Amino acid sequence: MRMIKFSIACALGLLLLLSSGLAMADTMSVAHRGNKSVTVWVDGNRRNAITAEFYTPNTYQDAMWFGYCVDPLQSFKNPITPGDPDLWSGPEISPPVTNYDWREVAWLMENYAPGVSEIENPGTVNYGSAAVKLAIQAVQLAIWEVTLDHSTTYTSGSITNSSSRFYTLSSTVASMAGSYLVALSEYKSTHGGNISLTGEYLINDQGDRQDLTMGTSGAGTPEPATMLLMGSALAAGAGFFRRRRRRKA
Repeated sequence: MRMIKFSIACALGLLLLLSSGLAMADTMSVAHRGNKSVTVWVDGNRRNAITAEFYTPNTYQDAMWFGYCVDPLQSFKNPITPGDPDLWSGPEISPPVTNYDWREVAWLMENYAPGVSEIENPGTVNYGSAAVKLAIQAVQLAIWEVTLDHSTTYTSGSITNSSSRFYTLSSTVASMAGSYLVALSEYKSTHGGNISLTGEYLINDQGDRQDLTMGTSGAGTPEPATMLLMGSALAAGAGFFRRRRRRKA
């Protein structure tokens, strides 16, 4: 009888251990790098924000991930629970954002975020440099623009338009972010509004912490890319590389 009770106890213990492991596998712990402060306005309210690129110190689902905030109104808190990005309807803001397409965020990440290069070639990005911090901030501002002021077409001045829900002051980084938004609009125009991505993406959607879009290179082979120097950043003494897709013939 004791042996049977012991076996049942062991079985229950193993079941609890396995279920605990499954629960832990559903969460992702992230850290951040390339921090830089910026002043933005959301619905007319001034906010002193910190821009940074998030990343996984350890593998999640057998891959390394990097990410950006898609909701500046919430505070960061670990761990996050990433899920299907198609189930996310936009940042928690009132009135809610409508017709939101998370692929715009992913496209900006794939084409301009330093995290793409870091995942493909670990240890090659200097996150302490002013150039990298500037690039991260430009990507983050562009992402906040598409999540809070979603539009079918963006202009270079969209991010500094004080009559919109989200904006920041004119600056070098605002000009860089504006150029990313123009490139996004041009891409959508030439592709019939569709956005093709090479990576895999998940979005954290929790009411008590910051929503993040996390991306990785995925199982497939990324399209060939070319690294170009950003002219505006060079002019400011803080050049960084822009990652662009090679156009298919």
